[in-house]
Amino acid sequence: MRIAAALALVALICVPAGWSSGDAAPKRPFLWQCEQIHLDLAKDACYSRLLLEDIDRSGHPATELPRIDRLARAAGTALYGRCHLLMHTVGREWAAEHHLKIEQLQNVEPRSNDPGCSAGFGMGLVMYLGPKIISTGGKSVIPQCNALPTRYRQFTCVHSLGHALMRGYHETLFLAVQACARLGAAYAPDCEQGAFHDYWISLRGADDTTSPLQVVRSPRRLCAQYSRWAVQCWYRYFIEQSPGPTVQSARDLTSLCSGLAGGQRIGCIAGAAKDDIDDPVAQTRVCAALHAATDALACLRGVANQVYAGQPAKQLALFRGCARMPAGARGGCDAWFGRTFNVVTNGTFLKQGCPKLARADRAACAAGARRWRAPLVTFS
Repeated sequence: MRIAAALALVALICVPAGWSSGDAAPKRPFLWQCEQIHLDLAKDACYSRLLLEDIDRSGHPATELPRIDRLARAAGTALYGRCHLLMHTVGREWAAEHHLKIEQLQNVEPRSNDPGCSAGFGMGLVMYLGPKIISTGGKSVIPQCNALPTRYRQFTCVHSLGHALMRGYHETLFLAVQACARLGAAYAPDCEQGAFHDYWISLRGADDTTSPLQVVRSPRRLCAQYSRWAVQCWYRYFIEQSPGPTVQSARDLTSLCSGLAGGQRIGCIAGAAKDDIDDPVAQTRVCAALHAATDALACLRGVANQVYAGQPAKQLALFRGCARMPAGARGGCDAWFGRTFNVVTNGTFLKQGCPKLARADRAACAAGARRWRAPLVTFS
């Protein structure tokens, strides 16, 4: 009797207020255990451990990652916002556990265009392969990237190759960039963006990187040295600064990039715009407030319109911002959004999206969408 009474008391203590025995137990969000942790490093470690366990239990990361994307989005917690970077680590750890080989890559890459958890995991897989691919300068991975079924995943794979080469060459930027260049014009620009991205990450030792032997912290100096790739060099710089600059207006953009010209200015403005709030409409509004068409078009390269994947109404609505662009930039705006949305939709936006736009926007949208297989240079 005493035991039964004690168990009844425990049950009463553990039942949430307002919950009766006839109610279903309150549903907790995905990985709620980690959300209770307030120290960021400990929270991330918790998420990484449980995500890896989940993927291991599934036995099939290609289909489990899209499920994780859905759960992370629905959770309403910090998880989805952190998931891409967390999955870099999880992807590398999973690949190491399973001794991933290059020829196995396309079988385990997530079957999703989601830029969050799935894209991060796919990048982690390719990063793990870094030491295995330097003998070919990365060329051995290109067929695997090309075999992926969507253009967005192909782009992510080539971008990840830049990260992998940096790690394979122990963060030696010159060697990684030159290896990317030897991949040819179809792949080099997106690979190089990944290499420069990894360089900026390595300066703070994040994402399991090691510090380069020769450190140049100034993007004005480094990107001048690599002037041929200045746009790629600048693109990820601001977002990897902690704390980053405050970018809330067109004036903030032009102030950050004052004195720069050509590719340096394009890359600087694109990168600074990317560091703005992740709201494509608000970002486009900032771009429209720039006076020069070249600055406005550079700014649009930082707009996070990939977050509208699977949301056709929002994709179409974003084109309204093109009508507010400075003189000479409206067509370029239509072309960039047409091109990138065609990537996100894997080729369907050309026929299903562009024709629904205002007459003034359709032709430029279609022209951009037809270039969806060309290197993006800046995106995502």
